[in-house]
Amino acid sequence: MALVPLWEAVSRRSIPQGLMPAAAWGGAALLTSHVWLLWLHPLDWVGIPGALSLPLTLVLWLLVGGGGALAVGLWWQLARFYPLPQFPGALTLALLWGCGEVLLARGPLFWLGLSTVAVIHDRPLAGLGSLAGPGGLAAVQVLLGWWLWRCCKAPSCQRPGWLAGGAMVVVALHGLGFMSLADTQGPAIRMGVLQPAIPTRQKFTWTAMAALERRLMLAMNRAARQGAPWLLLPEGSLALDQSPPTVAGVGLVAGGFRRQQGGLRNSLLVYPPGARDPATALDKHRLVLLGEWLPWDGLLASTGLSAVGSLQPGPEERLLAGKPLPWQAGVAICYEISQAHALADATHAGAQLLLAVANLDPYPRLLHGQFLALARQRAIETGRWLVVASNTGPTALISSRGEITEQLKPMVATSTVWSVPLRTEPTLYSRVGDWPLLICGFLLALSGHHHKPPSWMGVCGGDGEWSQGDSNS
Repeated sequence: MALVPLWEAVSRRSIPQGLMPAAAWGGAALLTSHVWLLWLHPLDWVGIPGALSLPLTLVLWLLVGGGGALAVGLWWQLARFYPLPQFPGALTLALLWGCGEVLLARGPLFWLGLSTVAVIHDRPLAGLGSLAGPGGLAAVQVLLGWWLWRCCKAPSCQRPGWLAGGAMVVVALHGLGFMSLADTQGPAIRMGVLQPAIPTRQKFTWTAMAALERRLMLAMNRAARQGAPWLLLPEGSLALDQSPPTVAGVGLVAGGFRRQQGGLRNSLLVYPPGARDPATALDKHRLVLLGEWLPWDGLLASTGLSAVGSLQPGPEERLLAGKPLPWQAGVAICYEISQAHALADATHAGAQLLLAVANLDPYPRLLHGQFLALARQRAIETGRWLVVASNTGPTALISSRGEITEQLKPMVATSTVWSVPLRTEPTLYSRVGDWPLLICGFLLALSGHHHKPPSWMGVCGGDGEWSQGDSNS
C-alpha cells in the first residue's frame, strides 16, 4: 500500500506533481529506515571532537535521506520512457528497481531495501528470494504496488476484474514462495554463542577486557559441559594480539583484529581447542565508511577515524573453510549481511551454514530488528541455518525457512549452546545469483520507447478501454 502513492507520482509527468513527490517518498523512506544513525552521537569513540559530533551526525543522516531522494528521482525519470499504466512498462520499471537494489547493495553503504520487508510479516512471499534473490523479490513487491495503484485508478466497471485477476496472482506467488522455503532436515552440530554485552566506548579499557575474559571463560565451560566443540564470539570481541583463555575440547570462532600484509584487519579468527593463537581467519571485506576507512587515500587514511586505527579490507570471498573446522560456513561481518550475492556465492562454494557476527552497540533496537530481517532473508535465499552473534544483541538462531527459533535477551551478558543443522542442497538463487534479473532488466530497458503519456483519469467507454485525454488531467 505504501507503494501506491509512489506509483501515482510516477504517473505524473510534471516536476511539481511527479518528481518532487517521488523524491520526497524516497527521502522519507531512507530517513525513517536510517534514523538509527543519530545514535552515533557522540562520535568521540571514533576520534571526532565533541563540538563537531552532533552536526556531523545530522549531516550524515540527511545525506542518506538525500541519497534516497536521488535514487527514487532517477527511477521517476526512467519512467518517462515506458508506457504506463500498461503492464509491460510497469514490469520494466519493477525490474529496474530490483536491479537498482542489487547494485546499491554492492556499494559502500548499508543498504536496506524492499527485499527485507516481506520476511518480517509475510515469509511465504519472502520465500521467492530463494528463487530470484533480493532483487527479484523487490521487483515483485514493486509490481504488486503497481497492481494496487492500477485497481485504484481503474474505472469502476473494470475494477472487479483487476482485483480478481491480481488476487489470483498474489495467491499463486505466495504458494510458490511457500513451496520454495527450504526444509530443515540434515545433521546438526552443537555450537556455543557468547553475547558479551560490553559497551563499545569501553571495549578496550582494562576493566572491560578483564570482564570479557571472565565471561568468555564461563561461556567456554558451559560449551564444554553441553558438548559444543566450538564457541562463536561477536565482531571485534578480541583486541589486537589478545590471547583468549583455553578450555579443553572447546575451540573459538571469534571476532577480533590481526595484522596482515602490513595492514590491520577486522577478522573472524579461528582458534583450535587449546590454542592461544589463531590457525586461520577470514577478514572483513566491506569496511564501515568513516568508522573503518576513509575515501581519500593518502591524507587521513594512514590514521583513520576508527578507535582501532585505519583498517584494510580482506578478500571478497565469504567462505570460511578448512582445518581445523569440520564444517564450512558463509560469513557476514557486521553489515556485510546486506550483501546477498556474497553469501549466495559462499553457499554455492560449499557453505553448510551461515555465521553473522556484529557489534551493534550503541545503536537502538530499530537497527537490531533490521539486522535480523536481513539475516532472515539471507537464510531463506541460501537455504541455510544462520547463527547471529552480536555484542549487545541481536543474538539468534535462524532456520533455513527464515524463522527465529532461538534468541537471547538483548543488552544482557549471557551465553548458550544451540544445535545447528547443516545443509548441502543449493537453492536456485545460490546457483545462478542475480544474473537472470540483471539480464532481463537490461533487455527490457532497451525495449523502452518514448510515448505520449495517456490520461490516468480515463473513463470506461463502451469497449471497456481507457480513454485518451490530456496528459495533465
